[in-house]
Amino acid sequence: MIRFSLLLLVPFVAFCFEFKVATYNVENLFDAHYDGGEYEEYIPNTKHHWDEAKLHQKIVNLARVIRDMDADIIALEEVENEKVLRLLNQELGEKAYPYHFFPLKKERVSVESAMLSRFPISQTNSMLIKNQPRGIHRIVVTVDKLPLVLFLNHWPAQKERVEERMAYALALKSMLRLESKSEYIILGDFNSPYQIHKDDWGTALVRLLQTGDKDALHYNLWYELPEDKRFSHVYGKHKEALDHLLISRSLRDSQGIDYKVHSFEVFKRSYMFDEKGNPMRWQISDRGKGEHLGFGFSDHLPITAIFQIITH
Repeated sequence: MIRFSLLLLVPFVAFCFEFKVATYNVENLFDAHYDGGEYEEYIPNTKHHWDEAKLHQKIVNLARVIRDMDADIIALEEVENEKVLRLLNQELGEKAYPYHFFPLKKERVSVESAMLSRFPISQTNSMLIKNQPRGIHRIVVTVDKLPLVLFLNHWPAQKERVEERMAYALALKSMLRLESKSEYIILGDFNSPYQIHKDDWGTALVRLLQTGDKDALHYNLWYELPEDKRFSHVYGKHKEALDHLLISRSLRDSQGIDYKVHSFEVFKRSYMFDEKGNPMRWQISDRGKGEHLGFGFSDHLPITAIFQIITH
């Protein structure tokens, strides 16, 4: 995906280096070994028939999406461990990533966030949140000699209390206080809409982190799409934008690394959808309580954006 191009900008010439960033919730990527933290339907060799063969098929399916997407940096949510992350990366073949990140999980936590990168990772640290399973992970990559900071997130689901997501927003806000001079992207599955819904769903994301349109502290790239296209997840008849790419103002200042305007998109291919036009999630019979059927991808769609370095 990394691209180079010459921009003829009167009265000077600029050399443009572009790269793609993505986030993708891969829906419960567990290995086929029992560790004690698995969801019931992913305990191997039970009535659910989760085993090495089903794991391999799921990895093959996800690798197809990731190869086609061809992002240079990709955050992945719902990955059980580093082992299964490496298996997924190996399946990418010639498009395998040279650098990866997987955090130290809390004991008995089922899944965490991870990252694959074509750029060197120079620094990582995580903030663990009291009484919450997953951490927030700060990763610094070096892109053409420039540092880019990424904050990986996977917040509690809608069914959880507002205070659960608020705890993550407060933790992230405290981390961002140290980033006044950084160029950073906040990304992942926030289980929150881009605007506040009833019962204060979205408050932590929108108000506490000050996310929104171009005038907000953190520009939510969903605002570049028409309203009817703003979704990455479908539950029943409800389409929601739960996955987000949020960028700092420093990524819109025409210096160093910058966001390429109107490059944000939901990554879609026809094979990723069911007959109703919804994301074809990994299929388990009997409304998720039965047997793994060996086909499908994820209940989320990836989202991507292009960034660029212009040297005047």
